[in-house]
Amino acid sequence: MFASQEQNIKNKVTSSDVARMLGVSQSMVSRAFTPSASISEKKRKMILEAATKLGYTPNAIARGLISKRSGLIAIAIDNKNNPMYDLLTRELSLYIQQQGYQVVLCSIDQDDLELAVQRAIEYQVDGLIIATSRLTSRALARCETYGICLCLLNRFIDDLPANSISLDNYHAGELAARHLTEQGFRQLAFISGERNTLTSEKRWLGFSESLNRQGYPAPLFVQSQYDFNAGMKTAMELLNQSSLPDALFCANDIIALGVIDGLRSRGLSVPKDLAVMGVDDIPMSSWPAYQLTTIQQPVRHLVELSVNDLLKRIKEEQEITGDYIMVQGSVIKRESTSNASSSSTI
Repeated sequence: MFASQEQNIKNKVTSSDVARMLGVSQSMVSRAFTPSASISEKKRKMILEAATKLGYTPNAIARGLISKRSGLIAIAIDNKNNPMYDLLTRELSLYIQQQGYQVVLCSIDQDDLELAVQRAIEYQVDGLIIATSRLTSRALARCETYGICLCLLNRFIDDLPANSISLDNYHAGELAARHLTEQGFRQLAFISGERNTLTSEKRWLGFSESLNRQGYPAPLFVQSQYDFNAGMKTAMELLNQSSLPDALFCANDIIALGVIDGLRSRGLSVPKDLAVMGVDDIPMSSWPAYQLTTIQQPVRHLVELSVNDLLKRIKEEQEITGDYIMVQGSVIKRESTSNASSSSTI
């Protein structure tokens, strides 16, 4: 058995064998295995069928040595208990693979972005997509030193040699203010994420400035964290105040879900006693137990913009512009903000 395996390895089929069998060029065979390459579907199908018959598969490592590219894209993403990161990771991985590249996942925990960047450098990745608020100038400088193309997803830093793709967070705050006032709520509050995060700050500004323009009372600002347990704790702290707002706009869905459970644990009902709204539209938001109104992030669109931007620069078809490309979200209306006088509670 071992002798047979050794013989198969020695006689491994190459792209030249496939080309010779079909009477086509070796470069055409290579293009058939490259999703974005210029080749007719008829010829691609013919080559792939012949390759299957001969037992040929392309050698990604050898191809990388020839092209001087690894064909690898790294994703550095927060390793937090937030389904939004899981959703982003799945969509990024799928779309990157559809473009003919492979993914190196670098989960970030305990502020170790530099360790994630080091792994990306060791694998000689062609590009790196960063989706974390824990950015350091040293880590980013190392990417530039080693010639790794960067794209920031839902993050932005001035004077960085990378483009940034993000939800329009200011607009998300405006949408929340408009929706809650249209529902008849007047005394509003904002539950923030971590301090000094641009995402939370922009959502707060859009929310508070929109209310001011509409002539509503200034909303209450409550400091919290992007965490379910933090949302529960914040809800309980709110209940210790002398007066409650009518509705809460939370900086993201995971906070909002914690807030809802925190309110319920103290015997309050949503939205009868207090309406709650979030941002992201994670799968849990639509669960019957929550029915959370939220600002939906167009995840697939954000992913496509990020990956396409990165690949264009890897292929040297586009220079770095340092652009901040923002995509607008949309309100997904559910029961958690239904006007209490005309809706059932959840």
